[in-house]
Amino acid sequence: MSEKQSGGLFNAAFTYTDAVLSDFEAVYRQKKEVSPAMRIVLGVLGAVGVIYFGYMLYREGLQLARVGYALICSVLLVVALSGGGKRPDESTAKYRKYYQDKQATFKIDENGVEMHLEGQKNYARSKFREIYGLYDTDMCFYFVIKGKAYYILPKASVEGAGADELKKYMEKKCGKKFQHYETK
Repeated sequence: MSEKQSGGLFNAAFTYTDAVLSDFEAVYRQKKEVSPAMRIVLGVLGAVGVIYFGYMLYREGLQLARVGYALICSVLLVVALSGGGKRPDESTAKYRKYYQDKQATFKIDENGVEMHLEGQKNYARSKFREIYGLYDTDMCFYFVIKGKAYYILPKASVEGAGADELKKYMEKKCGKKFQHYETK
């Protein structure tokens, strides 16, 4: 991608390869995992909460708020004890199905991000305020919109000013910092 002098426009064209999609799958799995440290915190909070609110319910009788808090603490315990396992999700399979070996073009300018995927007649467009997550790996940038929707942009496709300039531009425009994920 290159930045034009008139308006800060970035462009890219590339093909979604197996390596790019495998990188995305690794990031997606990491984002869904509950880290061991977080499992410990959730387990302690859950256990203390279940004991406290359970005792209060026993001692003072049924109160809707305390029942709710006890249930929330129980969910914390379940998440903590689940081992941080990966929950089933078809998102990565859908990305692979629709993106594998397809050509994509990106345009990033002062209005936001626009992507066109080969075989699709419509463009995907998002304003910067609609991007709620910025992630990157050594291989790709990920701009997250609408829950499980990702713009996947390989850094190698960045021309001209380069990946570092695009990263700074996106952080400034979105008002967020990139979170880096190790995928190897």
